[in-house]
Amino acid sequence: MVKPSAAELKPSPGELADDYLAVLIIGLAYRLNRGAANYYKRHWGLGVAEWRVILSLGKKSNLIVREVAEVADLDNAAASRSLGLLKRRGLVEIMPTTSRGNAALAKLTPEGRELHKQLKAVARRRQKRLIATLAPAEVAQLTGLLRRLIDQVPEMNAED
Repeated sequence: MVKPSAAELKPSPGELADDYLAVLIIGLAYRLNRGAANYYKRHWGLGVAEWRVILSLGKKSNLIVREVAEVADLDNAAASRSLGLLKRRGLVEIMPTTSRGNAALAKLTPEGRELHKQLKAVARRRQKRLIATLAPAEVAQLTGLLRRLIDQVPEMNAED
């Protein structure tokens, strides 16, 4: 029996990606999300949303739910669910605040901060493998182009 080559095992973006940039981007995002979901679930029992919340709280502590959602680029409901799960696991504290209305502040516990360090290091290693074939200038250009496309999404979604 002939073993398939590495190129044959790589998932193809499909023919539609040749005609529609959105299909290519969605395909990339799907593959990245699926890989991250499998990895973080297997190693830490975390979903991608929880991973993003932990990274967000490690970047900026004492955030209200809306701010966690903004930093993590999640909707408020997903951020709230993730915070609840992380609180039950002892990774996040949620404290009421009087200085910001009825909002509650979220921050990492000492266990959450330790996990944040691990997750951040792993995320950097995974990202390094992803962009290994790109020069630093290409990474900067790609980042800029993707941000411009994100800013253009509302225009694309506007009614014709």
